[in-house]
Amino acid sequence: MEQKRLTHLRLLDAAVEVFAEKSFLDARMEDIARAAGVTRATVYAHFPGKADIIDALVERVYALMEEAYTELSALPRWTRTGVRAWLDDAQARWEEMAPIRRVANSAAPDALRSREAGRVQYVEAHERYVRLLVEPAERWRGVDPAEARQRALMAVLQTESFFSAWIAVGWPLDTPDPLHLVADSLCHLLAPALRNDATTP
Repeated sequence: MEQKRLTHLRLLDAAVEVFAEKSFLDARMEDIARAAGVTRATVYAHFPGKADIIDALVERVYALMEEAYTELSALPRWTRTGVRAWLDDAQARWEEMAPIRRVANSAAPDALRSREAGRVQYVEAHERYVRLLVEPAERWRGVDPAEARQRALMAVLQTESFFSAWIAVGWPLDTPDPLHLVADSLCHLLAPALRNDATTP
């Protein structure tokens, strides 16, 4: 079972490499097999077609994002120092995601099975992230649940938009410490659930 999982991940890594060099339409399953060092039959055993590979890459991005928000949710207390430390760790995850997002986005017009399915997948993933951030409910004591949900959603979308523009797109930033400003913004959104942190400068 572990060997199958590792092969699956190796195939996805190879697909990112191939799709970065060739368009979705030009890339062949044989190219992915060669890049992964496996047979064509092995690729087809995991993925019936190229669109299935793109689906799996998108799921991988959503899973990495969920891991990041799980780590934020797991902090015993939300403080500015903790949020900033989380952003430092999250940056590494987004750097891992960046090449996957680039190839998935470029393949999307040809690989998407349906726009509606993509929308549903996006909403379901983001609902999971929001649920992670509004639990435990004690963290948001005294805050209307609808407001807590919206604040959590805005924090998720702001984090995602910033890292996507900065890391995946390569938007140039002149500020010496971009995450300092992102931490300020997230702490403002999450303020009702934050606790004072005497170690914050």
